Order: sequence, then structure tokens, then C-alpha cells
Amino acid sequence: MPKTKFQDLTFTVIMVLIFVYVMTFYNAGMENGVTFSTFGYALKNMWVEVIGAFIAQRYIASKIVKKLVARIFDENDKPVFKLLATAGFTVSLMAPIMTFYVSFYHFGFSSEFLGHWLSKLVLNFPFALCAQVFYVGPLVRWIFRSLFKKQLATN
Repeated sequence: MPKTKFQDLTFTVIMVLIFVYVMTFYNAGMENGVTFSTFGYALKNMWVEVIGAFIAQRYIASKIVKKLVARIFDENDKPVFKLLATAGFTVSLMAPIMTFYVSFYHFGFSSEFLGHWLSKLVLNFPFALCAQVFYVGPLVRWIFRSLFKKQLATN
């Protein structure tokens, strides 16, 4: 969807902010149960993850995902298939990267690190994939189209 570098940056920022909030909320809810305070907790405690997710998405995952999608699809394929492949590849890269980063940030390397990382990944990956395909992705695309309505209409 983004056509310019500024639009791409904006799309990435919106996606990272919303997705990290959702994942922080999910993990806090899984550990402590969901209460009204979980919403505030996620907002307050998501910022270190936002920085890591922005760097991982912008400089690692997006480049790999674009190459993978380009290998499978061409301009004649339906956009919905490209969109779903992009979502799937992105989650397949970002979930392990971010789960590793967050596990290290919160617990450091210890004898239980690998087990903790893998058990969190098993819980986070299915939720992240569903959230990306059904909720966060559509919401972010809607926000993006609303923000850049005039610029996208001229292209």
C-alpha cells in the first residue's frame, strides 16, 4: 500500500505501535489475567518492545518478506494473496525475533532462557498470526488509507 518512503515509514510506525500494544496486552493478560488495569499496563510497558520491533521490522523483516513475496507472486496475482503471504511471512519472522528480544530484555541469558523463549513463542505465534490477519492488519490499513486518502487516490 505505501507508495513513498514517508508513507512506508508511517505505515511501519502505526503497525509497530498497535501490534506491540496488542502483544504486550496479550502477554500481560496471559500472565496476570485481564483486568481493566491491563490496558494501562500494556501502554506503560510497551516502549522498549516498540523500539526493538521497529528496528526488526524496518531493517530485517521487511526486506526479507518483500523478497519472499516477490519470489512467489507477480503483478498478475490477486492482491489478497500477496497481503496474506506478507502477513504470514512477517509474523513468521517477527514472532521469533521479538519473543527472543523480549525474553532477553526481561530475563537475560540464563539456563532457562531457551525453554522460556520457545514456550513463549508457542503461545505468541498463533495469536500474532490471527491478530495480524484478522484485526491489526485491517485496522492499520484502514488508518493508513484514511491518513493518505488524497495521495493514494492520485497514484
